[in-house]
Amino acid sequence: VDLNAILNIGAYADVGPDSLPFSGSQHGHHHIDARIRTMALSAPHRLCWPVVDEWIQELLWDSRVPGDDASAQANSEMEILRLKALLLTTDFVPVGGDESFGAATVVVQGVREMYDSFVVPDKEVASEEAGAMAGLYKLVLIGREMPEQALRDSWARLLSRAMAR
Repeated sequence: VDLNAILNIGAYADVGPDSLPFSGSQHGHHHIDARIRTMALSAPHRLCWPVVDEWIQELLWDSRVPGDDASAQANSEMEILRLKALLLTTDFVPVGGDESFGAATVVVQGVREMYDSFVVPDKEVASEEAGAMAGLYKLVLIGREMPEQALRDSWARLLSRAMAR
């Protein structure tokens, strides 16, 4: 099976800022399980994709707060159910891709341990400044037993490490 026929189908090629369900600041979801929460982490500037990718992998694959070795045991009940993001990045290389992007707007979609990322065409996205001012660029997590403050602290550390220069 040719993976490019499956992974690079452009299913989200027509995604624009107005069509994203997480472009507002907070969600008001009500869940049957009160342990399930939604949190949005702002990404106000362009980020180095390999650093962000490593953070996402540690969060989803290791089920722990990235960069916090103590959290692996303390948050053993944490379960990320859904991850979605719209980020300004540098050094982005799509999975299985032959092309690398010096600067790109990237959409990330994840369910449990699996995620994919892809470039959104520039014409589909607001200008970098307008989008950042509107709070458009962010990562949204939906999960159970998420240690909210620890995740926010971890994301803040990521922002300082991954800030594109």
